Amino acid sequence: MLIWIIFFISLALSLILNGYMENIFIVLATVMIYKQITSKKDYKYMVYALIISFIGVNCMILFGFRNYISFKDVQPGIEKEDTLVLLVSEGESKKYNLKERSTQIYYEKGYKSLFTGIKDLYTYKNYYNQLGESDFKEKAEEVTKKLSYQLGDGYKVVNSYMYTKPYFEDSLEDIVSKGYKKIIICPLFMTDGKDYEIFKQRYEKLNLVSYNLAGIEILDPFYKSNNLAMVYKNEILKNIRALDKDSGLLLIGLHNKNNLEEDILFREKIKEYINHEEKNLDVQIKLPLLENNKKDIIKSGEELLEYGIDTLYVVLPTCTIDTMYTKHLVESILEDLDMGNTKFYYINPEKKMDAIVDELFTRISLMNQIGG
Repeated sequence: MLIWIIFFISLALSLILNGYMENIFIVLATVMIYKQITSKKDYKYMVYALIISFIGVNCMILFGFRNYISFKDVQPGIEKEDTLVLLVSEGESKKYNLKERSTQIYYEKGYKSLFTGIKDLYTYKNYYNQLGESDFKEKAEEVTKKLSYQLGDGYKVVNSYMYTKPYFEDSLEDIVSKGYKKIIICPLFMTDGKDYEIFKQRYEKLNLVSYNLAGIEILDPFYKSNNLAMVYKNEILKNIRALDKDSGLLLIGLHNKNNLEEDILFREKIKEYINHEEKNLDVQIKLPLLENNKKDIIKSGEELLEYGIDTLYVVLPTCTIDTMYTKHLVESILEDLDMGNTKFYYINPEKKMDAIVDELFTRISLMNQIGG
């Protein structure tokens, strides 16, 4: 049975590792299965070995591979007058990172990852294999630099993440140690959904009261943002007007990650702005949710195609910064909808980052009365 266990563990590790480590375990798995088949031909304990290996590797993912994030007790430095603005977003490493993705799986699924860890990591790994590198951190840094410029003197803007380094707990630890007392935390999430709830749970465990901070402020998610909805509306109408053809529009929501009610409110706002500005525009709009393995989205797309439209636009106003998950989702939706002579386009507003910066600046301005 030992050889079977080594085989299944090697196979599982080859699925979740990359680079030379992946190749090593592929070779090891190949050697083990060849030895088992050609020499002993013993299949008696194969099922037991599979179960033991499955549980063992998932335990390694949950307890061994992930990063353990903690907030250390630090000594505050000399008090600073500047206000510290801490941006907190989902976060994603540029290249596939086993430890960081294992950490994300742990926070999103908890002990359920004992059953899903291998599958989830393999899925993440495939996203990178298919789409290349993630530009999440580049987009987040763009927001940081632009917001810092707009806020000007008296403000320090720092970037942090939920599921990649620097983790927001580590950033807060550094902020407290440097003597900042006035802190504004800006979670870059569209709705009060899964990631925002995880953020609040992790934040509440920090117990920052003992550091005598001058009232930490936490901003709300972006689903109420009229400016961001207007940016989507403008980009959509610009594309539709440019082609001047009968069009269909899928405003797709994320049921599993977002707060359903808030997700729908934001998409309805975009739809309302489009209908208000272009009452005579010949465009069919649907608001499907990502659930049931994309069945709702595909069904909505097929219904739009029945109208005889020439172009179909796909928009995901579901997150502030696209992840490999959302990018893969777009690719797979367009692939599944690829039929007939209808042209498909994905709309991701170029000015979205600017809109996010303006929204943050406006909220902080109202809070601290900057610039009148």
